[in-house]
Amino acid sequence: MKNVTLLRKIVPFIIVLITITILKQFTVTYLAKYQSVPYAKLLLIKTSYNFILAIIAYLLIKTNNLLEPAGISNVKPKKIGLVFFGALYIIVLNILFLDDKLNLTMTNTVVLIVYCISIGMMEELSIRGYLQATFSKHLKNPIKGILIASLIFGLLHIIRFDKGLYGEVSQVFFATFIGIMFGALLVITKRLYPLIIAHALIDFFAKIDQVGLSYSVTTTEPTSLINALIITLLVSPCLFYGLFLIKKYIQKI
Repeated sequence: MKNVTLLRKIVPFIIVLITITILKQFTVTYLAKYQSVPYAKLLLIKTSYNFILAIIAYLLIKTNNLLEPAGISNVKPKKIGLVFFGALYIIVLNILFLDDKLNLTMTNTVVLIVYCISIGMMEELSIRGYLQATFSKHLKNPIKGILIASLIFGLLHIIRFDKGLYGEVSQVFFATFIGIMFGALLVITKRLYPLIIAHALIDFFAKIDQVGLSYSVTTTEPTSLINALIITLLVSPCLFYGLFLIKKYIQKI
C-alpha cells in the first residue's frame, strides 16, 4: 500500500517533468531553426519553462507537507560551507574548460544569469526538494531518498540525447554524482537555497562561453569514448564527497 501511495506521488510528477522538458526543447529548437529567434529571447523562453516547473514542484512540496525535508522551512541551517566547498570543484573545472573567446554583452549576460538561477530553482525544487524528500519520507530512509532521486536526476539528462551514446552515458554519471553530493548536502544543511545558488553558479560558468552564440553554433558533436571517460573521471570526486558526507553525517541521523 505504501509503495502504491509513493508511486502515485512520484510518477505523475516525473511525467509532467519530462513532458515540459521535451516541450521546452522542441519550442527552442523550432524557434531557433525556423524563426531565427535571437539568443536572449531563446534563453528567456527556456527560463519561463523552468519557472513553471519550479512553481509546480514548490506547490507539491507545500501540499504534501514536505517543507522541512525539502529545506524550505524555518529550521536553522547547518554547515552551509560544505555546499560551496563541493560546488567550487565543479566551478573550477568549468572555468578551466572555457573557450578562450567570450562573446559577452550586458544584456546576454544578465539573461544568462536569470536563466541559470531558473535552472537551479527548477532542478533543486524538483529533484531534491520534491522527489528526494518524498522518497525519504515514505521509505523512512534519507540515504535511499538521496540515491534514488539522484539516479532519476541522472537519467533525466538523456532527454535531449544530443551528445551521442558515450556522451549521454557520461551525462548520466555526471548528474548522478552531483545529485548524490547535493542530496547529502540538503539533508545535512537543512536548507535548499544554498544548493540553488551553487547550482546556478555551476551552470553559469558552464554556459558563459556560449553567450550570444546561435543555435547552429552551439549544437555539439557526439562525445567520444575517451572524452566520456575523462568527464566521468573528473566528476567522480563529487560522488566520493557525497558518499563521505553520507557516512560522516547522515548515517548518524
